[in-house]
Amino acid sequence: MIKELLVNLKQNKKAILFVVSMLGIYLILQAIYDYGVSPNTSVDSNLIDLIISQAEGILQLMGYELLTPDPAYGSHMGIKNTSGVVIGNPCDGLSLFILFTSFLIIFSGKWWFKLIYIILGIGLIHLLNVFRVVSLALIVEYSPESLDFHHSYTFTLFIYSIIFMFWMLRIKIYQRKKI
Repeated sequence: MIKELLVNLKQNKKAILFVVSMLGIYLILQAIYDYGVSPNTSVDSNLIDLIISQAEGILQLMGYELLTPDPAYGSHMGIKNTSGVVIGNPCDGLSLFILFTSFLIIFSGKWWFKLIYIILGIGLIHLLNVFRVVSLALIVEYSPESLDFHHSYTFTLFIYSIIFMFWMLRIKIYQRKKI
């Protein structure tokens, strides 16, 4: 049994090293964010303000009147005559940016292509997050009792699935063109 396990470990050495390296890069980047960037800068609040601004713009384009900003709520937005949604630091997407970037740093390929792909991926994740906030505001308007479910499960599954598919696309591009 142990001998078989050791043989399997040797056969899967590259995969195990890749996963361990990605996890290490992720933990380092997350620690830098958690203990350096987040408490000492306004990155989170600026990103949340951008998400709110863009989500409100989309809702207005759709013809909805917006909630009047309430100073009692820091990052609150939504459709008029609803309770709206509050966007907190965990929901601004920065940890997803870090997760996405960690995979690409470790993955093989040319540095310039990695950089382009990271920028495109972060842009895609941000766009998905804006549409998630718009969708949550619409859910509060039309089906408020399902807000918690959609916030916790539907959008989490959707966004992680898109990130996974974008990673798989990166692997396919590398296999074809070695960039």
